[in-house]
Amino acid sequence: MVLGAGAFAAAFFGLRGVGHPWLAGGAAVIAGVLGLVFGAIAQTWGTAALMAALFAAAAGAAVAMFKHAWAPVAAVTGSIGLFVGVTRQRKLEVVLPPIFGAVFAALALAIGWAPHRRGAMLPMLLEPLWVLALTAVLMAAFLALALYRERARRARLEARTREMDDEDLKAAIAERQEEYERAAQAAMQERAEPADEPGEGS
Repeated sequence: MVLGAGAFAAAFFGLRGVGHPWLAGGAAVIAGVLGLVFGAIAQTWGTAALMAALFAAAAGAAVAMFKHAWAPVAAVTGSIGLFVGVTRQRKLEVVLPPIFGAVFAALALAIGWAPHRRGAMLPMLLEPLWVLALTAVLMAAFLALALYRERARRARLEARTREMDDEDLKAAIAERQEEYERAAQAAMQERAEPADEPGEGS
C-alpha cells in the first residue's frame, strides 16, 4: 500500500503542469497500480524498493535543504536501503505495517475529526504536537500487537513442527514394527536353544 501510494504521489506531483492536464493523473494511477501489484507479488523486492525509496527520500531531502547536490546522496542511500530491505525482509514485514498504520491513522483522525471549523470532535488534533503524540501512542500499540501475533505464529509453528516430528517417528516405528518383532523372536529363540540342548557329559 505504501509503495503504491508513494508511486502515485511521485507521479502526480512530479508531472503536474507538464504536458496535457490529464498526464499527471493518468500516469499517477498507472504508477500507483504498478507499485501496489509489485509490492503484493514480489514481497522481498517490494520491501526492498520501499526501503530504498525511504532512505533515498530522507537523505535527498536533508541534503537538498542545504542546497547541495542531493541526487548522488539519494542514489547511495537508496542502494543501502535496497540492501537492508533484501537482507531483513521478514523483520521489516512485521515492523513497517504498524508504523505506517499508526501514521495514517493519526492523519486520518486529524483530518476527519479535527476540521478547521467550530465543533470539531477532537480539537486538540489541530496542533501538530498532539498529532505526533497520537502517532507515537498508536505506533506503540500497533507494534505490540504485531510482535504478539508474530510470537504466537512462531509458537504455533514450533508446536506443529514438534507434532509432525512425533507423527513421523510413530509412522517410522509402525513401518518397522514387523522387523523389530522378528528380531525379538530370533533373539528369544537363540537364548532358548542352548537350554534345550543336552549336556556333554550325559
